[in-house]
Amino acid sequence: MLKDKLTKMTGGGIGRKIIIWTVVIIMLLDILAAIFMEIDLNRTLSEDLNERGQTLSRHLAIESGGGELLSTQDKVNLQQIIENIKITEKDVKYAYITDSAGNVVAHTFGSTFPRELLTAGTDSGNSPKILDLDLGHVIEFKAPIPGERGGFVYIGIDRTPINEKINRTTYIVIANILLEGGLGIIMAFIAGNYLARPIRSLVKGAEEIGKGNLGYQIKVSSTDDEIYTLSNAFNLMSYNLNKSVSDLRQLSTAVEEAPDGIQITDLDGYILYSNKAAEGIFGFSAGEFKGKHVKEIHADPEFVSSVIIPHIKETGRWVGELVARNREGREFPIWLNTSMVKDSQGNPIAMVGVTRDLTERKEMEKLEKQILQSDKLATIGLLAAGIAHEINNPLGNISIYAQMLQKKVTDENTRSKLAIINEEANRAALIVKELLDFSRPSEPDKSPIDINKEIGKVLSILSLQLKDLSVWNPLLKDIRITTDLGHLPLIQADSGQIKQVMMNILTNSVQSVAKNGEIMVRTVAKEGFVEIIISDNGCGIPEENLNKIFDPFFTTKEHGRGTGLGLSISHGIIKRHNGSIEVESETGKGTTFTIKLPA
Repeated sequence: MLKDKLTKMTGGGIGRKIIIWTVVIIMLLDILAAIFMEIDLNRTLSEDLNERGQTLSRHLAIESGGGELLSTQDKVNLQQIIENIKITEKDVKYAYITDSAGNVVAHTFGSTFPRELLTAGTDSGNSPKILDLDLGHVIEFKAPIPGERGGFVYIGIDRTPINEKINRTTYIVIANILLEGGLGIIMAFIAGNYLARPIRSLVKGAEEIGKGNLGYQIKVSSTDDEIYTLSNAFNLMSYNLNKSVSDLRQLSTAVEEAPDGIQITDLDGYILYSNKAAEGIFGFSAGEFKGKHVKEIHADPEFVSSVIIPHIKETGRWVGELVARNREGREFPIWLNTSMVKDSQGNPIAMVGVTRDLTERKEMEKLEKQILQSDKLATIGLLAAGIAHEINNPLGNISIYAQMLQKKVTDENTRSKLAIINEEANRAALIVKELLDFSRPSEPDKSPIDINKEIGKVLSILSLQLKDLSVWNPLLKDIRITTDLGHLPLIQADSGQIKQVMMNILTNSVQSVAKNGEIMVRTVAKEGFVEIIISDNGCGIPEENLNKIFDPFFTTKEHGRGTGLGLSISHGIIKRHNGSIEVESETGKGTTFTIKLPA
């Protein structure tokens, strides 16, 4: 309780230190001054006393008659002389005279001369001696008596008055020290409070800022001094700190709540920060992201580490589309915009990447293409149906008359030309039939089927066809067809139509591959669908033609090798099965068709 009151009165630690050190310094200075004063006073009084004692002793030696009284042994006069000295000089304790042999001739001690003086007076020197006798603390002065008989005069002067004077001075100095110490305490208390009060305010402000109250303002003194400047500087710092942190929080909130994924990595690509959107896109929590390399969340890690990161370090930025991989291993398209972050000196310190999931956009684009394709096919189908009806009968008549003429004419040249007419009429009739099939697609007759078995049937037929055709085209012997058929559930589909689709695509693959051609057929059950993936290492499809391959009559094959309706019909069949058909191709490397049917 008392300690708290003292602390409050003295202003805490700083106030106490100011008071203590102020008092200590004042006391030390006063003590040193007192010591020097006492030494100086003692020296001055001692010098005065020595000078007086020597003067008295020499005067007494002269009064002794230049040794005449001593030579005549006029003890009465000698006694009178030394008695007068003692009477006139109050501080003279004693006086005595000795002859040249050291015998005391006269003294002021009455009947008995002190034996201790006889012992003390054996010194032959004339310097003053300090003696501590029963008479008290005295200084003895010795002066030689001039003349042939010689002798000495001794005077003992009491040192007590000097000591008393020094003691009185010491008491006065001590009182002065105590007074100055008290005044010092009062002044230090006032100064300590004056200095400690704003410092306590600063400490309080620092504590408030430490608690999170960043905008805390302390009371500023009205005096225009260093304390005033310090207080203003503290308040300005507090204001700027609060503003900076507030701006930083707003920026942090904007980054954290941004719809796109935002990630910060070090210069090597290790993730330091990820916002909520990035967590949602990739399926990792912020803790799981931290320390993970960005290449671990992309389908092509090598491209990220060997192309993207070096490109950012070289140019400061990389923008493009990538395929990412989430926590479950699902691959999906993203748009990535990554930039280098530099400090105020322009030194690279980190990389920041903005990620946007393109899955929905890609699905919308795909849906739009499918709708456009469907509308296009429907329009062409109506047109094809009308044309087919108009030309079907003339084609039949041409074929019949060509056959009749072949039987009647005997000229081989004419017969061969009629055979060509008949063949082309039949091919035109086949196109008409496909047009009619295309314009009047039949609804699938669905039943539970095993896709893997249907693929086996199609490949058996295709193998026989390749064997027959290899007689005319030896390159077909080198085509290698492999399968990787996964475990699939039965699906509801029209067996005949599905086999027609697979035969159309496989036929296209056979026609596109060259020497050492390879065709791969894979199946997999994935996310509620059965996927049939047919890949080849053929010539591929130019990028500008990818959007046209499902258009009726579009073909890149040489004349006579196709009608351009196979993929259009296949697209319609898969659509009527509520599925989808996609194609990926790269010129010179091959093509992959992916058929998805609901399981």
